[in-house]
Amino acid sequence: MYCFRWLFFKRFRMAAELCHQASKLLSHQRDQLSPGAVTELQEAIENLRSLMRSGSDRKKLEEGVAKLEKTGSRKLTPYRNPGFRENVEVMLFAVAIAMSVRTFFFQPMGIPTGSMQPTLYGITEGNLSQAESAPTGVGAWAQHYLAGVSHYNLVSEGNWQLMSIKAPRKKFRFFHKQQLIFRDLDTKNTIVRDITPPMNTGKSMLGHGKASSNTLSEFVLNSHNKYIYKPGEDIIKMRRESGDHLLVDRFTYNFRKPNRGEIIVFETKTINGINQDLFYIKRLAGLPNEIVKIGDDRHLVINGERLDATNHPFELVYSFDVTDKATSPQDSHFSGHVNQKVYQQVLDERRMAVARQNGVDPSQIRFIYGGTISPNFMDGSQEFVIPPNRYMALGDNTVSSKDSRDWGSLPGQNIFGKATFIYWPFLGQKARNRPNRFGWAFQ
Repeated sequence: MYCFRWLFFKRFRMAAELCHQASKLLSHQRDQLSPGAVTELQEAIENLRSLMRSGSDRKKLEEGVAKLEKTGSRKLTPYRNPGFRENVEVMLFAVAIAMSVRTFFFQPMGIPTGSMQPTLYGITEGNLSQAESAPTGVGAWAQHYLAGVSHYNLVSEGNWQLMSIKAPRKKFRFFHKQQLIFRDLDTKNTIVRDITPPMNTGKSMLGHGKASSNTLSEFVLNSHNKYIYKPGEDIIKMRRESGDHLLVDRFTYNFRKPNRGEIIVFETKTINGINQDLFYIKRLAGLPNEIVKIGDDRHLVINGERLDATNHPFELVYSFDVTDKATSPQDSHFSGHVNQKVYQQVLDERRMAVARQNGVDPSQIRFIYGGTISPNFMDGSQEFVIPPNRYMALGDNTVSSKDSRDWGSLPGQNIFGKATFIYWPFLGQKARNRPNRFGWAFQ
């Protein structure tokens, strides 16, 4: 009945607000009041609350309100601008709650790379074909904010030559702009066009953040023609899929140790061979004191037992077909767990596949892939003993992952949380293997 009366009767709400304000002022000014004044105020407040709980008639309720107002006006000093003060208090309380939640319970995190694909997707991008068209209007908005897919299509308005690409610059702290500088060959005028990088990165969308005044990107078309464009010709025509944004559970590991198969988030400090100020996200594969090796068949062997698709939650990690050469692993696909020997084989498969697609002799194509796997796992016979209080963390897509194979075991104190819930993008991305990602399904 209390809630019903509060909801439908204005006088009841006013009485409740008066009790709240009087109680707050009494609490703050108690040390400045005499014992008698404190008692009188407490009695007036409790009397009004009693009338509200009992459902007294309108006359008695108004008498209780009048008594409290009279007593409060004599004994208490009202705040200046109480509405402003209330708003500030609410905002500060909300900030404190948000900081507490972020520090002790859940922390947001974005996935930048493809080391966990397709369990978790990082940022991917590529040119659109001539037959593809970028959405406009409401469709473009929905794709950008709901599905995390951004389209960029910059068209030449004259005989333009691209002269330089400026590095991205911040605007109003959270927004970034990147300028492309053109020269109109007919009028000799300088033309400047702004490109807005995707919402989840401040880096250049041209050349992965490496574009400068003298550097041109693979996304700028017509490089073969000194970047000269005719009227109506595409300068940039590309699509970019944003990485998954998820919540990291920082609470659970205060009460238990991580389990095998969980997707963990950890700090890189004290780990040799990688930057010290980053957060990594990987799947926990090996526990302290275990003997680990990676077979030539791309499967992890722990204490002599081979993991496969029957071991939860490694079903997807081992769902590939090693014998199917037509679907050899790429950066955007699963590849199991690979050692140095298999890693090199996969790179050779990629090189040959690209060569065949271009109709050329594979021996005439040279590709350079960053990094190699450490001597801990040279081939399927190499074993690695995980030290006490340390773990082995691997990316699901190990061909494109820098993990324990490179820098060794992970100190337990570096682990601060586990991945729990993907909160953005809301909709799937058609170009990816797992179209529906919002929620808990990635585990």
